[in-house]
Amino acid sequence: MRTFMRAVLVATLCLPAACAAPRQDARQQGRAYTDWFYQRNFEPLWNRFSPEMKQTFPTPESLASFAGRTVKQLGRERGSPLEQLIQQDTLTVYSRQATFERSAHPMLLQWTLTRDGMVTGFLLRPADQ
Repeated sequence: MRTFMRAVLVATLCLPAACAAPRQDARQQGRAYTDWFYQRNFEPLWNRFSPEMKQTFPTPESLASFAGRTVKQLGRERGSPLEQLIQQDTLTVYSRQATFERSAHPMLLQWTLTRDGMVTGFLLRPADQ
C-alpha cells in the first residue's frame, strides 16, 4: 500500500491549439473516464490519451498493468464523491475526491482534458486532509 500511496500518474502538457474543454462536457468526460478506470476498461481510456500520455503508457496493456493493481488495491468507491471542475489556462481539470473500501485515506483523482476530451494528464494520490 505504501508504494501505492506514492504512486502518481503523469501529468503532461497538451498542445495549445487543441486545449480548453467546455465545462458541460468535462464533467461527463471525467465521470466516464473514471468509470472506465474503476471497471478496468483500459482500452477505450487509453484511446483517449494524448500522444504525450501514450509515451508514458505505450499500450493499453501497459496502462492496465500499472492501473489495474491500483484499482484492485483501492477496492470500490464508497459514498458520494466530491467533484470539481477547474479551468487552468487552456485546459479543464476534473477533480474527484472519494473514499474507498480498502484505503485508509480519501483519494484524489484528476483528469486533465482538452476541448475534444483528450486526456493530457492523470493524477491519483491521497487527498490532502
